[in-house]
Amino acid sequence: MNRSARGTVAAIMLFGMLAPLASIAQAPDESRLEVEDLQCRGNTATTCDFILGYLYLERGDALDEAEVRNAQLRLATLRMFKSVNIYLEKGSARGKAIVIVEVAEANQLATEWLVGASYRLGAFRSVTAGRLTNQNLFGAGKFADLSLITVQPLNGPSEEAYVAALRYADPHLFGSRRYFGIVTASYVDAEVGTRDGNFGENTMLRFGATLGRRLWDFSYLSIGYGYRARLEQRTGRWQKDGTFELKENRNRHAVDVLYGWNSEDDIYFPTQGSSFQTGFGWNSGTDDPDNEFHLQFRKTWPLVGGFVSVKLGGDPSPEYRQTFSESQFLSVAYARALPPSDFIQRGRWYVEAGNSHAGYREGGQLINELGLKVGIRLETSTLGLIDLYVLGSWDEDR
Repeated sequence: MNRSARGTVAAIMLFGMLAPLASIAQAPDESRLEVEDLQCRGNTATTCDFILGYLYLERGDALDEAEVRNAQLRLATLRMFKSVNIYLEKGSARGKAIVIVEVAEANQLATEWLVGASYRLGAFRSVTAGRLTNQNLFGAGKFADLSLITVQPLNGPSEEAYVAALRYADPHLFGSRRYFGIVTASYVDAEVGTRDGNFGENTMLRFGATLGRRLWDFSYLSIGYGYRARLEQRTGRWQKDGTFELKENRNRHAVDVLYGWNSEDDIYFPTQGSSFQTGFGWNSGTDDPDNEFHLQFRKTWPLVGGFVSVKLGGDPSPEYRQTFSESQFLSVAYARALPPSDFIQRGRWYVEAGNSHAGYREGGQLINELGLKVGIRLETSTLGLIDLYVLGSWDEDR
């Protein structure tokens, strides 16, 4: 084969009609490829503008392999899609390529259920939660959800809670790729008492709004405001110095600022990446327990046929998404996949060992709680996401 023929073959391989994404890394002329067009396929209920909003490339840009990979990860985390594939097709001339984003859409309505039982600090309790979400309003990826949570005492010191929350989130506020917005309304009626004498009472009707902006590849910054239309909040806690402190919060206004990133490939079934969030809440009531520093982190790696995760501050709720679970402050979890079936689309069993500091007891002694959580998380064809668990803990000083 002469030199001219070899060059022709190489060009055909580079600009083949269905060149997979992997070929980008092998193409020696990648730096000279220009994005001629961006197209969507497989989307019947979702607008292409919304899908391309997660790909930070424009017509005329130089093809960026790293950005294509990042966009595929961003889209894969959205539960409105069963699968996402990004690849290239031949452009109208040499050095030009068409970027194709192909998706398989999931059901627009999604449900989530959590049922658990736990023994913590001498008390048995049950936890039940459910959520109904429309995750693709107007075909533009906006979503609204209703969450209900109940905690019921089974034995021991009292703990009872009822929570209802409505959320509306716009991932691309006013058509922007970078800005997102959230509005919420929630009602909480909770009362807890421990064997050490600490207690909390909280009845609250709250309305909130959050404005956020995505930064760089996976980071974001948000600021939120909350107005408590109804507020009855009292706490009584032993302090480190051995005193017992009573607090009552009457302030109806609160502001929170958060910075974080999320490079996980799935919020419920992560196989790689990390999630991080830090920030603080503030209001002018100096005795308000919301004046606190916030920190959350999770990192996942493949290990021995499964996945291991290190968590600080519980399960993540990045950007405009929200998870509910009974968590431990610092934990290490191992999860392994369950075989799929007609009912189970994806599934995992998991074991999580952890530690939590649960305040102080009389005399200023730190309550150090060690716990073990065992559960099964399933994504099913008919009931949506299901999380079943049991959690037991003991105080190492008791």
